[in-house]
Amino acid sequence: MTDDLLVSTWLDQIRQSLKLMKNADRARENVFAAPRRKHADPTSASLAKAIAQRLYPAASDSLASIVQYEKDIVELRRYIQNQRKADMEAVIARKASKGWRRRIEQLGPWDEINDPLSLEGPSSLSMPVQVGDQEEFAPFFTHLKIGGDDNVITGEEAEMKEEPYYRTHMIEFNRGVLYADHRMDLCKMVVGPTHIEELMDSLETNLFTQHFLLGNNVIGPVGARRIARFIDKYPDRILTWYLAGNCIDGESFRIFVDSLVKSSSVTNVWLKRNPLGPSSASDVFRLIAQAPNLRTLDLDQTSLGDIGVAHLFSLLADHKPSSPLALRHIYLNATGAGAKSGEQIARYLASESCTIVSLYLSNNPLGNDGAKALSIGLKANKNLERLSVSSCGLKDEGTIQLLSALSFHPSLRLLEIGQSYATEDLGTRFNWLTEAIVPALASFIENVRTLRYLALDYTPMSRQGLNAILCLVAESELHYYFAKPIHPQGRDYDSVKAAQEAARISLLVKAQLEKNVAKEYNGKSYDDFLAEDKRRLVSPEDVRNIDSVYRNRDAGLARRGLKRLNKLWDDDDDTLEQVKNARTL
Repeated sequence: MTDDLLVSTWLDQIRQSLKLMKNADRARENVFAAPRRKHADPTSASLAKAIAQRLYPAASDSLASIVQYEKDIVELRRYIQNQRKADMEAVIARKASKGWRRRIEQLGPWDEINDPLSLEGPSSLSMPVQVGDQEEFAPFFTHLKIGGDDNVITGEEAEMKEEPYYRTHMIEFNRGVLYADHRMDLCKMVVGPTHIEELMDSLETNLFTQHFLLGNNVIGPVGARRIARFIDKYPDRILTWYLAGNCIDGESFRIFVDSLVKSSSVTNVWLKRNPLGPSSASDVFRLIAQAPNLRTLDLDQTSLGDIGVAHLFSLLADHKPSSPLALRHIYLNATGAGAKSGEQIARYLASESCTIVSLYLSNNPLGNDGAKALSIGLKANKNLERLSVSSCGLKDEGTIQLLSALSFHPSLRLLEIGQSYATEDLGTRFNWLTEAIVPALASFIENVRTLRYLALDYTPMSRQGLNAILCLVAESELHYYFAKPIHPQGRDYDSVKAAQEAARISLLVKAQLEKNVAKEYNGKSYDDFLAEDKRRLVSPEDVRNIDSVYRNRDAGLARRGLKRLNKLWDDDDDTLEQVKNARTL
């Protein structure tokens, strides 16, 4: 091929790709290898100058044409790199979509009549663990007892490190971590009822610890009572109590609350996977009403049941405090909340005394009736910012009412109406939403100007329906949007055309999301937003207080297939029985 022909060929391809890029269409991949001025090959460098002169005519001694050409090529290369990244993500998404498609189609839309779900909620047992030996805890307990912080004291067998990603300074013992931000971390180290007394004794002389992380330690009723005695002596020492998976029952929880309501410093309490039971609702209410600064409360998977959740919110709806309650964020995922709960939650949401801004209700048997009941309160509510109802067995009818109730909401920032990964493990049901919800969803997106996060996840909605939503997202203020069809790509003309249209609009959506994030976060890249700020959009800032290297390590290994997280206790394991029957020393 002659040089003139090469120049003409490259010129046509570059012009075409610049036009495609401008229209957010797919650019030609081969333009990535376009001639560059600084190529080592003199022929390539010469071609670059010739193409530039044809593309941007200028005086022969001017650099203007080659400078503009280089800018265009750099921009095109970046655009093509993003195309390639999107292609890789699409391959991964297709594989994931196949898994989700099988799982969602297998269960199908929830049939409340012929497939009733328990209103008691999923099991609240902790994950299977074994209590550690005293000698493994002793060095950490000693460090706490002498007032240690995140620095090694001479003679200690401990290692100073940085917390992955956040780079917070920390000291790690064989069992136990202290972070510079005052977190004490024993998650999954399993103190049990055997060593809880010594742990709390050691903390009595430690003024450094403010965030107490003891997730999945099966301390049982004995442990709850020992912590209560600590709070009685030092009511304002600890800000965060993370006690997930500790076999705390209703009776010991009542004692814990008796002490905790005396604390003016506690701001967040995390109780996931403790068998509190429905009778604990009145004690949960006492905690909310009497702890003056409690802003975050986690009740996920605590066996409150529909009866317990409904009772809790009836108490809250009837409560007329002299000043607003401190509670802002409440987690009620997998509690068994059904239609009765929906009615009482709605009463509270509509009341003038409602203070919550985050309501997490995923993996509950709400169904159409629960969604309709909830909608009544949502229509009157003014302060909610986050609502999560993933895998609640929602269908079109109830969801349309919910979306209609939320249209014109003045403060909502996040809505999750998709699927939960834990649906099958918890025995709940996926949401089944079709294109019938598109008009209501479109109105919601257009009219809720504060909305920043919308998740439909994997959905039976048609590609045409999803395209209609994509068009609105491409002109929205959203920072995050995720929706994928579970149905395989059809081969007929309309299906192929819809898929092509989806690819085109998706590029516009990507550009809009990036633009919105850069505007909101002072020029931040979208990847950095996903790594850092998305979490704060989904969750309150208090979640940072419960970050654990132990939990994160196990989760990371599980994601890479290097560790299996056991969820069921062996039949011959008597640990739970020992925890239940343990006695205070």
